[in-house]
Amino acid sequence: MRGVYKFGGLPVEIKYRGDLFGEYAKEYETDEKPLFTMLATDDDLAYEQEHSEEDVEYSKPYLEFIALYRIFCEKALEYGVFLCHGSVVEVDGESYLFTAPSGTGKTTHTNLWLEHFGDRAVVINGDKPLMKIEDDKVYVFGTPWDGKEHMSVNKKSPLKAICFLERAEENKIERIEPKEASIMLLKQIYRPRDMAGMNATMDFVEKLLEIVPMYNLECNVSKDAAEVAYEGMK
Repeated sequence: MRGVYKFGGLPVEIKYRGDLFGEYAKEYETDEKPLFTMLATDDDLAYEQEHSEEDVEYSKPYLEFIALYRIFCEKALEYGVFLCHGSVVEVDGESYLFTAPSGTGKTTHTNLWLEHFGDRAVVINGDKPLMKIEDDKVYVFGTPWDGKEHMSVNKKSPLKAICFLERAEENKIERIEPKEASIMLLKQIYRPRDMAGMNATMDFVEKLLEIVPMYNLECNVSKDAAEVAYEGMK
């Protein structure tokens, strides 16, 4: 099977064997001319299984699904598109990216925003959004690679701020300097396997820090956490 799909503003032809990719990515189909073609080989699937964080034997369709994203992200670097591990919520037309190590509570905090803002809020992507700089502005994009909860929309949105989460008893937000933020951000940005890609990623992070304000949020799971975060960043 094959089709042309658009991720991060990049139309790409994808050849695939399992039906999982076609099911999850159908909203991203496009009739635009693809910039490149890609497919996941058996070696790519084996790589994903070997580097899985959990001791689980995954199905080939699932391994293909995640392998295709890694392949895309490696190639997308050439077009200025980068992956960040985090959750993006848009409120009133502007997006906020929350990032932290797995298990910190990104999904929980995202749900607090949805509860607090109601119809004003939409989740652009709950796990692996794409980012791109255009005309000195940073934009985030939804993707079908959106975590266990499958929270995402096929949408491009301007990025207002990036927020690093940490658990705490009280809610408190503060802006942090680029030097401090860079260390935390590099842990969440996809790091390619070749030096040229890594150099491109470092350049992107440097520009990102110049454009987008960075914050640290100490938070609990109360509804007040969403209001504190929003008021501190808007």
